[in-house]
Formats: sequence, structure tokens, C-alpha cells
Amino acid sequence: MQVLRCLRQTGGGYQQKMTLQQNEDMNDENSRNIEHIQSTHPAERDIDLLLIEELHVDSSFRSWFYGLVWGTSDQNLTFLGAWHSLTHPEYGESDIVVLAEGAEGRKLAILIEDKIDAITQPNQAGRYRIRGDAGIKQDWWHQYRTCIVAPQAYLDGTSEVERYDVRISYESIKQWFETKESDHRSKYRAQIIEFAIEQNKRGYQPEPHSGVTRFWFDYWQLSTKEFSGLQMKNPGGKPAGADWARFNPIGLKSASIVLHKWEDGAVDLTILRAGAHIERLKQLNKSLLVDGLSMLTTGESAAIRIEVPKMDRFGEFAPQIDKARAGLLAASRLIELSHQIRL
Repeated sequence: MQVLRCLRQTGGGYQQKMTLQQNEDMNDENSRNIEHIQSTHPAERDIDLLLIEELHVDSSFRSWFYGLVWGTSDQNLTFLGAWHSLTHPEYGESDIVVLAEGAEGRKLAILIEDKIDAITQPNQAGRYRIRGDAGIKQDWWHQYRTCIVAPQAYLDGTSEVERYDVRISYESIKQWFETKESDHRSKYRAQIIEFAIEQNKRGYQPEPHSGVTRFWFDYWQLSTKEFSGLQMKNPGGKPAGADWARFNPIGLKSASIVLHKWEDGAVDLTILRAGAHIERLKQLNKSLLVDGLSMLTTGESAAIRIEVPKMDRFGEFAPQIDKARAGLLAASRLIELSHQIRL
């Protein structure tokens, strides 16, 4: 296939390092398997193949998808291919890998994890990043982004998804298909995505951890009482892994979020997809990086960070209330600072 030939040329033995579990021609596989989707119970593999087919055959879908991932349409990107279940022998499997070629022959990869209702595996997002870094080291691509595609309820259910560079909801994909009103094929695909969303509602419920949920509730109460400008949402039930409190108040730039990372002891003003420009951003905002503020890369993003005391979500909240205040105060400070940042 075209991209494998390309990767053989640039990667020097790509097939010996990474293998396609499904080695049939992808177009044949898509057309064969899409017919076998159990309409009301699609599996993640069905959604994988649906997305891969759209990326292969519909340039308008590619343009929309690239916009979400890279912040640009595909007018300057040459699509090289998309594959299912691409596996690195040491670092595991990526559900979908998309490859495009940009300016000066630079190859850009998107490593996609697809979830309907399966439980998130430990450090799953981290392993995607390891595979992406391995691809750069082996010259398979020059730049990559990690992406999770899932129902919105899944994306809202665990802080692990924040570790991906990009998060795309099934609902947004369904909405894209629905914009093509006269296209019966797109209507069918929108229906398949809707079935997957409904399956998530039936099948995926993050199991709340009583102690962690209580900690989140106490933290939220403190936030709403003393730091109402942060506009923190009622967290509801939280699973054991939920560790990052997120703030996105009205007025914060759309490409930014503020995260209080309890276990890390940090509050970050994250500027999405700006990691490649970190040195330029440091120079532009040098005057702001004082009094304990630093700028660093976090995956493909850039972040202005304030270090704060670490918090233990499994412990009692009351003894840690001053640590929580320090984090909330830092979050408020970063939100005020966000209006001064030069991009």
C-alpha cells in the first residue's frame, strides 16, 4: 500500500518494527465489514473501520477532521493513508493511525484511540505518546498528535482523556454526517454513530469511588464558595482515577483550559496544540514568567505552570483544605493572566 512503501523509504524497515494485524486491502475490508455491523450494537472495530473509510474516500471529512486535530484544513496536507490496529512490537497497539504529508515532505501522524464503553487501561494515553515518540525516532513521521474518539459521556467520565492531545466526541462526528442532509450514506453513518452513543449510555458507567467522589464534592464546594469566578461544574460521581480538576470559565480563550493536577502538585494554563511553538511563546511572554510561573510543553500543548502543594484525593479533604485553596488561587491567577498572553 502507498503509505507502507513511503514508510519503508523513510523508516528503514518499518514492517519489521510495526505490523498490520489486518493485512488485507483496507478498502476491501471496509466494504466487507461495514455490511456486518450489528446496527444497534456496533463494536469499536466497526467505528474504527467507518472512520478509516471516511478518511480514505471523503476529502471534506478529512478536511474537517484535520481541522480538529491540526487546526488546519487538508489543503496543504497530502493524505497518505489510514490503518487499523497498527501494532508496535514493544509498545502495543494504536486503534487507528493516520498519515499525511505536509510542507517540505514532513510527515504528520495521528494516533487514535477509539472508545465506546471499554474501561480505560492504565497509562493508555501515555503508551500512545511512547509509540508516537518511537515513530519520530525511527523517521516514520516527523510530528504526531494523539487523539481519543469517544462518546461525550466517556470523555467527561475520566481525567485520563485529558492526557491525549485531542479529544473528539462521537456527537460531533454524528453532527458532521447530519450536515449532509441529501446524502443517504451519511445519514446511515450518523445512525451508526448514534447507536454507539446509545450503547455507551447503556454500557459505560464510570464506577464512582466513594472516597474520591467525596473529596471532589468538598473541593467543588470550596471552589463555589470562595472562588466562584472559576465556575467549576458540580463533579457528580467520580471514579478512582479522576485527579485533574478542570476550569473553563466564560471569557477564557477557546484554545485554553486550566487544570489543577492534584497528584502532580501543579496548576496549568494549557494552550492547546502550541507545544511546537514553546520557545517563541517563552520569548513573547517573558515578562509574565515571574513569581513562580514557568512555561513548558505538555504533550503537544504548551502550559504556563504554577507549582502548588500536592493533594491526595484518597485522603480526607479537611486536612488538605489549605492546599486546595492554594491550587484554586493559582487557577484564578492563571485565568486573569490568560488575557495578557501573547500568541
